[in-house]
Amino acid sequence: MGEMGNIALRALLENQQEDIRQNSVPSVGERKKTLLRLKQMLIDHEAALIEALVSDMRRPAFEAFSFEIALLLNEIDYVCRFLKKWTRPERSSHIKFGYIESIRKKRNPYGSVLIISPWNYPLQLALMPAISAIATGNRCVIKPSEYAPATSELLKKVISQMFSPEVLTVVTGDMQTSKLLTALPFDLIFFTGSQETGKAVAQQAANQLTPVVLELGGKNACILDETGFSSEAIREIVWGKFLNAGQTCIAPDTLFVHESIFEKTLSEISAALLAFYGDHSIESKDYGRICHLGHFQKLLQFITQGKIRVGGAYEAEDLFIAPTVLTDIQPGSSILQDEIFGPILPVISYTNLESLLHQQVIQRDALVAYMFSKNKQHIQLVQKYMRSTTISINQVIHYGANPRVAFGGVGRSGQGSYHGKAGFQTFGYDKTDYKVYRYLQVPGKFPPYSDRNLHLVKKFRKWFL
Repeated sequence: MGEMGNIALRALLENQQEDIRQNSVPSVGERKKTLLRLKQMLIDHEAALIEALVSDMRRPAFEAFSFEIALLLNEIDYVCRFLKKWTRPERSSHIKFGYIESIRKKRNPYGSVLIISPWNYPLQLALMPAISAIATGNRCVIKPSEYAPATSELLKKVISQMFSPEVLTVVTGDMQTSKLLTALPFDLIFFTGSQETGKAVAQQAANQLTPVVLELGGKNACILDETGFSSEAIREIVWGKFLNAGQTCIAPDTLFVHESIFEKTLSEISAALLAFYGDHSIESKDYGRICHLGHFQKLLQFITQGKIRVGGAYEAEDLFIAPTVLTDIQPGSSILQDEIFGPILPVISYTNLESLLHQQVIQRDALVAYMFSKNKQHIQLVQKYMRSTTISINQVIHYGANPRVAFGGVGRSGQGSYHGKAGFQTFGYDKTDYKVYRYLQVPGKFPPYSDRNLHLVKKFRKWFL
């Protein structure tokens, strides 16, 4: 299908914004109806969507359903359950000297929202923010990644069959299409992707004074102290790291292991990988592939920056990189600075947790920090040190599937959050009705002012103002 040009894209936005001006904010019932239609779309096209996800990423069908479709279905169920409660106006009244004030606040949608989604979870990360946007009453334009063409084209097709473009539509295209879209005066832009591209989106949006939500990922440290070791813990870490061939923004990026358990941790990692994917992971139906050649080549550079303890094999034609474990990382290596986003796990030994944190080798504002420990003092040290919006203890990945937990970054990992009520808040702003009922004229309020009245204001400011 052909890409849309600037005139067509501008017309699409103008039609949405005109529809917003002509019609009132959708009622709770109308929003639920739209969300349930989206849910039915996922159910009706489940097989085709899984087939597209497998085609784009060679992802196991189990992962495609669990971490794309099931998460979306759960989110819709949760939002529909609580939406009426979230939309209730907040009311308060206060007695002041001379008047009574009445305040009524209600969450109002921004209007027309642009969602730019990445390739690693091309269905979930396109529709999850759309669920939040619809729940708040917005219209949406989704720009999915060109690196997941099968999923993007199918999503465009099925959404066009079930929704009016004034409500929800998908625009496919390359990076140039994204640039054209971000130059338009959308009411909010929601971007998920790399830090570099996120900066460009934010700069472009600044020209229009368009608010931006950025979900950028980062180097998520996973710390395993001497009290946290177990076979079960290692299996959790290995599963979370190599899920979707490591191409998960909340995957453990680097594993820091206390020196007393370093070698047995490496042994357990090797055993877990063997149990998960067998001797020849390239033949495993449960192990995915790298999405595109550019990212594949970047990952190959990382493999050379340490000692290979497990894996290291790759096949360019198949975009396959075996689950790989590195130790003895070369100082100053890019793998210690850049988000890996692939099936390569650096394992680094440490002697003392306080010293490790003091060295500042761990990104404090990563999207999430993981720790496996039974030591309360160690856990508190990490909680105090990290700026991440989430600290996950003795578990990886699962927090990101919980609609009760706000999902988002801070600093280099992004700004803004979504999922559940957090998404409802993010895609709207407080609209306030402020009313005053006068019952007594306040002397000295108007010029000319006097020293006496200034004294009274200072003394009774809580009642005057």
